[in-house]
Amino acid sequence: MLKLLRKLAVEHCPTCNEIIQSQHSSICYTRACPHGHYTEETYSHLGVRIVYKK
Repeated sequence: MLKLLRKLAVEHCPTCNEIIQSQHSSICYTRACPHGHYTEETYSHLGVRIVYKK
């Protein structure tokens, strides 16, 4: 049961199904596919989310 919950919590790239990697800095939170298919930048202090899809 716990393995199923962990699997559902991990996000995958919609194109290649690889696990999305994330990085955090003081300015933005970035999540990206390791192959460059999907990138999401979140600027919480501005209330802006930018999604790049190839």
